[in-house]
Amino acid sequence: MKKWMIGLMAVLLLAACSQEEEAANELPEMVEVEIMVPEDAVPGEETMLQAEVMQGGEAVDDANEVLFEIWNDAAGTESERVEASHAENGIYEISYTFEESVYTVQAHTTARDMHVMPKTQFHIGEPTDEQIAAAEENAGNQESSHMGGHGEGEQGEDEGSNDGHEDEEGHDEH
Repeated sequence: MKKWMIGLMAVLLLAACSQEEEAANELPEMVEVEIMVPEDAVPGEETMLQAEVMQGGEAVDDANEVLFEIWNDAAGTESERVEASHAENGIYEISYTFEESVYTVQAHTTARDMHVMPKTQFHIGEPTDEQIAAAEENAGNQESSHMGGHGEGEQGEDEGSNDGHEDEEGHDEH
């Protein structure tokens, strides 16, 4: 009887250790960030840029950093970085005044031991054909000034929708 009890306890102990090990090996869900640019942004007026930070369908209200990096693609100038403040329900925002042009915004987001950097390109106002051509040329030369150039990359061309509100995969954000 004692051997039987010892054997049963050994099996239970091994099963419990195995379950704990499996739980420790599970990866946490990725932090996801959606950049939101108002469709009705007016050149020369303050515009609210927002980033919605989520993990596993839940709002992330404790991000370590949400930093918007903004490029005026048509001008080909250096990027500008602006730290966002937490508003509510995983929404982080900045107020920024855009001129009429084509812009790229990257939301450098550090939350829950993860760093994600989604990027989107959009138009403010009605950029000229020259601005659009310059933006297409300059967008591929963007280099992030955050984290020593980490996150450099090319931006795809804007095909399809002419409203300029497409995300990095070319999906319409409406």
